[in-house]
Amino acid sequence: MVRETTRPPDVRSSIRERLGTVTGATEAPGSALSRKAIVELQAVSVFYDRSQAVGDVTMDIYENSVTALIGPSGCGKSTLLRCLNRMNDLIPGAKVTGGIAIDGVDIHAGDVDPVQLRRRVGMVFQKPNPFPMSVRENVAFGPKRLGLARGRDLDELVERALREAALLDEVKDKLDQPGTALSGGQQQRLCIARVLAVRPDIILMDEWIGVGDDVPSGCGSLDE
Repeated sequence: MVRETTRPPDVRSSIRERLGTVTGATEAPGSALSRKAIVELQAVSVFYDRSQAVGDVTMDIYENSVTALIGPSGCGKSTLLRCLNRMNDLIPGAKVTGGIAIDGVDIHAGDVDPVQLRRRVGMVFQKPNPFPMSVRENVAFGPKRLGLARGRDLDELVERALREAALLDEVKDKLDQPGTALSGGQQQRLCIARVLAVRPDIILMDEWIGVGDDVPSGCGSLDE
Protein backbone atom coordinates (compact mmCIF):
# COMPACT_ATOMS: atom_id res chain seq x y z
CA MET A 1 0.00 0.00 0.00
CA VAL A 2 1.35 3.40 -0.91
CA ARG A 3 2.03 5.59 2.07
CA GLU A 4 0.28 8.95 1.84
CA THR A 5 2.01 12.24 2.55
CA THR A 6 0.73 14.50 5.30
CA ARG A 7 0.00 17.32 2.84
CA PRO A 8 -2.90 16.36 0.56
CA PRO A 9 -2.69 17.63 -3.02
CA ASP A 10 -4.86 20.48 -4.22
CA VAL A 11 -7.05 18.86 -6.86
CA ARG A 12 -7.74 22.24 -8.46
CA SER A 13 -4.15 23.06 -9.27
CA SER A 14 -2.41 21.85 -12.42
CA ILE A 15 0.30 19.22 -12.36
CA ARG A 16 2.76 21.88 -13.48
CA GLU A 17 1.94 24.08 -10.50
CA ARG A 18 2.03 21.16 -8.09
CA LEU A 19 5.24 19.64 -9.37
CA GLY A 20 6.96 22.85 -10.48
CA THR A 21 10.16 24.11 -8.93
CA VAL A 22 10.95 27.49 -7.43
CA THR A 23 12.25 29.92 -10.05
CA GLY A 24 14.14 33.16 -9.74
CA ALA A 25 15.94 32.11 -6.56
CA THR A 26 18.92 34.26 -5.67
CA GLU A 27 19.88 32.83 -2.28
CA ALA A 28 23.47 31.72 -1.82
CA PRO A 29 24.37 28.01 -1.84
CA GLY A 30 23.67 26.42 1.52
CA SER A 31 20.64 28.61 2.25
CA ALA A 32 17.36 27.08 3.31
CA LEU A 33 15.91 27.57 -0.17
CA SER A 34 18.81 25.97 -1.98
CA ARG A 35 18.48 22.92 0.30
CA LYS A 36 14.78 22.40 -0.35
CA ALA A 37 13.96 18.71 -0.75
CA ILE A 38 12.12 18.46 -4.06
CA VAL A 39 11.83 14.64 -3.86
CA GLU A 40 11.13 12.76 -0.64
CA LEU A 41 11.22 8.98 -0.35
CA GLN A 42 9.98 7.25 2.79
CA ALA A 43 10.56 3.51 3.29
CA VAL A 44 10.23 2.78 -0.44
CA SER A 45 10.38 -0.87 -1.49
CA VAL A 46 9.77 -2.42 -4.89
CA PHE A 47 8.70 -5.98 -5.63
CA TYR A 48 8.40 -7.91 -8.88
CA ASP A 49 5.83 -10.52 -7.92
CA ARG A 50 7.46 -12.12 -4.85
CA SER A 51 11.00 -10.93 -5.59
CA GLN A 52 12.14 -7.77 -3.79
CA ALA A 53 14.28 -5.47 -5.96
CA VAL A 54 14.52 -2.43 -3.66
CA GLY A 55 14.24 -2.48 0.11
CA ASP A 56 13.15 0.27 2.50
CA VAL A 57 14.83 3.32 0.91
CA THR A 58 14.41 6.64 2.72
CA MET A 59 16.15 9.69 1.28
CA ASP A 60 15.68 13.28 0.16
CA ILE A 61 16.75 14.69 -3.21
CA TYR A 62 17.36 18.41 -3.24
CA GLU A 63 16.32 21.06 -5.70
CA ASN A 64 18.96 22.54 -8.06
CA SER A 65 21.37 19.69 -7.43
CA VAL A 66 22.71 16.50 -9.00
CA THR A 67 22.20 13.28 -7.06
CA ALA A 68 23.98 10.05 -8.06
CA LEU A 69 22.92 6.52 -7.14
CA ILE A 70 26.01 4.33 -7.02
CA GLY A 71 26.08 0.56 -6.66
CA PRO A 72 26.81 -2.74 -8.41
CA SER A 73 24.84 -4.00 -11.37
CA GLY A 74 21.47 -5.39 -10.38
CA CYS A 75 21.21 -3.64 -7.02
CA GLY A 76 18.04 -1.73 -7.95
CA LYS A 77 19.29 1.70 -9.10
CA SER A 78 17.20 1.74 -12.28
CA THR A 79 14.20 0.32 -10.47
CA LEU A 80 14.37 3.11 -7.90
CA LEU A 81 14.67 5.75 -10.62
CA ARG A 82 11.57 4.39 -12.34
CA CYS A 83 9.64 4.88 -9.11
CA LEU A 84 10.02 8.65 -9.40
CA ASN A 85 7.95 8.94 -12.58
CA ARG A 86 5.88 5.79 -12.03
CA MET A 87 7.38 3.91 -14.95
CA ASN A 88 7.17 0.79 -12.80
CA ASP A 89 3.39 1.03 -13.19
CA LEU A 90 3.89 -0.28 -16.73
CA ILE A 91 5.68 -3.47 -15.61
CA PRO A 92 3.38 -6.46 -14.93
CA GLY A 93 3.77 -7.76 -11.39
CA ALA A 94 5.59 -4.66 -10.10
CA LYS A 95 4.51 -3.28 -6.73
CA VAL A 96 5.80 -0.16 -4.99
CA THR A 97 5.28 0.41 -1.27
CA GLY A 98 6.19 3.36 0.92
CA GLY A 99 5.79 7.05 0.18
CA ILE A 100 7.13 9.21 -2.65
CA ALA A 101 6.43 12.94 -2.76
CA ILE A 102 7.56 15.52 -5.30
CA ASP A 103 7.31 19.09 -4.03
CA GLY A 104 5.11 17.80 -1.22
CA VAL A 105 2.65 15.99 -3.50
CA ASP A 106 2.12 12.24 -3.13
CA ILE A 107 2.76 11.00 -6.68
CA HIS A 108 0.49 8.00 -6.05
CA ALA A 109 -2.46 10.15 -5.05
CA GLY A 110 -5.63 9.28 -6.93
CA ASP A 111 -5.79 12.58 -8.81
CA VAL A 112 -2.21 12.52 -10.08
CA ASP A 113 -2.12 11.53 -13.75
CA PRO A 114 1.01 9.40 -14.41
CA VAL A 115 1.26 10.77 -17.96
CA GLN A 116 1.28 14.35 -16.67
CA LEU A 117 3.80 13.34 -14.02
CA ARG A 118 6.16 11.97 -16.68
CA ARG A 119 5.98 15.27 -18.56
CA ARG A 120 7.45 16.95 -15.49
CA VAL A 121 9.87 14.13 -14.59
CA GLY A 122 11.75 13.24 -17.77
CA MET A 123 13.94 10.18 -18.20
CA VAL A 124 16.93 9.20 -20.33
CA PHE A 125 17.36 5.44 -20.50
CA GLN A 126 20.59 3.47 -20.54
CA LYS A 127 19.94 2.28 -24.10
CA PRO A 128 19.27 5.06 -26.64
CA ASN A 129 15.71 5.02 -27.97
CA PRO A 130 15.42 7.65 -30.71
CA PHE A 131 12.07 7.77 -32.49
CA PRO A 132 11.97 6.53 -36.13
CA MET A 133 11.92 10.07 -37.48
CA SER A 134 14.38 12.83 -38.32
CA VAL A 135 16.76 14.40 -35.83
CA ARG A 136 14.71 17.59 -35.94
CA GLU A 137 11.40 15.80 -35.38
CA ASN A 138 12.82 13.76 -32.51
CA VAL A 139 13.55 16.93 -30.56
CA ALA A 140 10.43 18.78 -31.70
CA PHE A 141 8.07 15.90 -30.89
CA GLY A 142 7.45 16.77 -27.24
CA PRO A 143 7.11 20.55 -27.63
CA LYS A 144 4.71 20.09 -30.56
CA ARG A 145 2.55 17.62 -28.63
CA LEU A 146 2.47 19.93 -25.61
CA GLY A 147 1.91 23.08 -27.64
CA LEU A 148 5.04 24.72 -26.24
CA ALA A 149 6.20 26.29 -29.50
CA ARG A 150 5.63 26.38 -33.24
CA GLY A 151 7.18 27.85 -36.34
CA ARG A 152 10.39 29.78 -35.79
CA ASP A 153 10.09 29.49 -32.02
CA LEU A 154 10.03 25.71 -32.37
CA ASP A 155 13.13 25.78 -34.58
CA GLU A 156 14.95 27.87 -31.98
CA LEU A 157 13.85 25.51 -29.21
CA VAL A 158 15.18 22.50 -31.16
CA GLU A 159 18.50 24.25 -31.75
CA ARG A 160 18.81 25.21 -28.10
CA ALA A 161 18.12 21.68 -26.88
CA LEU A 162 20.65 20.19 -29.31
CA ARG A 163 23.24 22.74 -28.21
CA GLU A 164 22.63 21.97 -24.53
CA ALA A 165 23.12 18.29 -25.29
CA ALA A 166 26.44 19.07 -27.03
CA LEU A 167 25.12 17.67 -30.31
CA LEU A 168 24.27 20.66 -32.51
CA ASP A 169 27.69 21.05 -34.12
CA GLU A 170 27.67 17.38 -35.13
CA VAL A 171 24.16 17.27 -36.63
CA LYS A 172 23.44 20.81 -37.87
CA ASP A 173 23.70 19.53 -41.45
CA LYS A 174 21.78 16.32 -40.67
CA LEU A 175 18.63 17.66 -39.03
CA ASP A 176 16.38 16.05 -41.63
CA GLN A 177 18.15 12.70 -41.57
CA PRO A 178 16.86 9.80 -39.41
CA GLY A 179 17.88 9.98 -35.76
CA THR A 180 18.46 6.23 -35.88
CA ALA A 181 21.29 6.79 -38.39
CA LEU A 182 23.42 8.56 -35.78
CA SER A 183 26.17 6.81 -33.83
CA GLY A 184 25.35 5.27 -30.45
CA GLY A 185 26.65 8.19 -28.43
CA GLN A 186 24.98 10.71 -30.72
CA GLN A 187 21.68 8.86 -30.38
CA GLN A 188 21.97 9.09 -26.60
CA ARG A 189 22.62 12.82 -26.76
CA LEU A 190 19.66 13.15 -29.13
CA CYS A 191 17.50 11.51 -26.46
CA ILE A 192 18.89 13.97 -23.90
CA ALA A 193 18.03 16.86 -26.23
CA ARG A 194 14.53 15.43 -26.64
CA VAL A 195 14.04 15.52 -22.87
CA LEU A 196 15.57 18.98 -22.48
CA ALA A 197 13.24 20.37 -25.15
CA VAL A 198 10.18 20.02 -22.90
CA ARG A 199 11.98 21.67 -19.95
CA PRO A 200 11.09 19.10 -17.28
CA ASP A 201 11.52 19.96 -13.61
CA ILE A 202 13.48 16.76 -12.96
CA ILE A 203 15.57 14.59 -15.30
CA LEU A 204 16.29 10.97 -14.43
CA MET A 205 19.38 9.65 -16.22
CA ASP A 206 19.91 5.91 -16.13
CA GLU A 207 23.62 5.29 -16.84
CA TRP A 208 23.29 7.59 -19.83
CA ILE A 209 27.04 8.07 -20.18
CA GLY A 210 27.79 4.39 -20.78
CA VAL A 211 26.92 4.32 -24.49
CA GLY A 212 29.13 4.77 -27.54
CA ASP A 213 31.12 7.90 -28.16
CA ASP A 214 33.20 10.02 -25.86
CA VAL A 215 31.13 12.72 -24.14
CA PRO A 216 32.04 16.21 -25.40
CA SER A 217 33.00 18.85 -22.86
CA GLY A 218 29.88 20.79 -23.86
CA CYS A 219 27.75 18.33 -21.94
CA GLY A 220 28.56 20.42 -18.89
CA SER A 221 25.54 22.47 -19.87
CA LEU A 222 23.27 19.61 -18.86
CA ASP A 223 23.18 20.85 -15.28
CA GLU A 224 21.10 23.90 -16.23
